[in-house]
Order: sequence, then C-alpha cells, then structure tokens
Amino acid sequence: MRRDAAVAPVIAAMLVLAVIVTFFAVWNATAIPAMKEQAEVSHLHEVESGILRFSSDIESAASTPNNMKLSERIPLGGGDVLFSSTRSGGTLAIQDEDKNRPYMVMEISSTESGSDHLNGANFRLVNYSYRPFGNFWQDQGYIWSHGNVNVTKGTLMTPFKRAVEYNLTDALFSAGSYPNPADPYNCSVVDIKGVNIIRANSDGSVSGNGMGTLALESTRRTKNIPNVTHINITVSSPLPDFKKALRESINTSLNNSVVESPHCGNIHFNRMLSNDNSIWLTIDPGPTNVTVSRQITDISLSAY
Repeated sequence: MRRDAAVAPVIAAMLVLAVIVTFFAVWNATAIPAMKEQAEVSHLHEVESGILRFSSDIESAASTPNNMKLSERIPLGGGDVLFSSTRSGGTLAIQDEDKNRPYMVMEISSTESGSDHLNGANFRLVNYSYRPFGNFWQDQGYIWSHGNVNVTKGTLMTPFKRAVEYNLTDALFSAGSYPNPADPYNCSVVDIKGVNIIRANSDGSVSGNGMGTLALESTRRTKNIPNVTHINITVSSPLPDFKKALRESINTSLNNSVVESPHCGNIHFNRMLSNDNSIWLTIDPGPTNVTVSRQITDISLSAY
C-alpha cells in the first residue's frame, strides 16, 4: 500500500505534464499559425494602403506645376505576434517600364536661327513593386504600372480594381495657348507639358522585414522654342488600352486648348500625317511667329 501511495502522485504529475504538453502542441499547431496569418493579413493591408497612397502621390506630382518631395512608409515584414516574434519580409523595387522604351516622343520643328531645326524629347515610365518572402499567409504582392495598381501572386497578376482606368494619362500631358496681342485671332505662345517618370540614380530597391520607404522628387524644366512650324506627339506602349487612352487625352487637350481656341486660327491638326500613333499640328506661316514653351516634369522614384 505504501508503494502504491508513493507511485500515485508521480503518475498524476505525469498526466498533468502530458496534458500541458498536448495543450501547447495543439496551441503551436493551430492557434499560433492562425494568429500569425491574421497578423500577416493586417500587414498586407498596410502595404496595400501605402502602395495606393504613393500612386496618388505620383498623380499629384504629375498634375502640379510646383516642385515637390513626397514619401510613403511601407512595412516590409509582418506576421509577428506575442507568442511568436518571427516576421516575414519583403522587397520594394523601382524598375524601368517597357525595357526603357519611351511611352511618348515630342518633336517640335522650328526655323530657329533661320534654318530648320528639330527639338526632340523622350518621356519614359517606371513601375514600383512590393514582393513578399517568408509570408505566413499568401504570397501576395503589389505592382504599380502605367498608373494602376495590380495584385500579384507568384507570376500571376490581376488589377486591383475590376475596371482598369488609365486616369494617369490626363496628368501625363497638357497644353495651353495665348493670343498675339497685336493679332488676337492667332496664337503667339503654346504651352506643352509632358511628364517623365524615372528611377533615381540610386536606391532602386530595399529588402528586409522592417520599414521601407517609397519616395519621389519632382522637378520642372522649361525650354522656349521660337518660330515653330510643326508639333508632333507620338505615343508608344505595348498596352493597347493605355496607348489609346493616352492618345485620346493628348488629342483632347490639344483640341480644347489650342486648335479649337478662338485665338488659334493659325494652328491646325494635320489630318494627312496624323494616325493612331501620332498627332501632328501644323502652324501657318505668317507675320505671327509661334513660340512653344516646352515644360518637362521629371518625377524620380526611389526605394530605401
């Protein structure tokens, strides 16, 4: 009896220990992963919000004539909880779009200095992306391209919004005109603005599980081109819908602000040279010389 009485507490202690071990095993196998998945979902929502805000920042910089600097903080990793501090990670990257091919080419012909002269300018786009690694939920990332945010999963990509609207095209180009004070039916000055979205010289990507930053800096430069005879805007993109939207935006801006303006009787669309890729304006020779003020907004993106 005494031996049985001595063994009983040991058996009871072992049973209690077995229950505790089983509880923690079940906790680690079910509860902890579920909590880390939920924390990861919250983390990706924060990434999504930052990516969307930076998209709006780019549109603001493209639309605003003033120089500006804007940035958004992006959490690269997440999924850590009270009982498990292990975090996932991610990479922010800025990359050239369309193999660095210009999405728009602006050519302005003039008789500057008494001879034919061509002033050309190329305009380019980049994209920025967030790619996760060691994720505790889904391998979900984001990429901003041609003004729209897409959700990625591995090699798959789908638009964030069901209906893709290339609203950025309205900010990539704009035009305006001013009459000749001595001849109010003819323009003397035409403003044309294009936007260049490029990668900064450094800070092209950042990886880790802490905080990352997407930043932009916009600067504006202007060149006045006198005695202009022709204006040619060519659009190029492997995305047919973006290309179409951009051409329509350029055509509408030129039509409303220049060609159909009551003080621009000396500027016309050249229907013979214009096509689906290119828009031509011809300026009548005459006593009114037209100066084009070409304004280029450079928006450089960086990740650090």
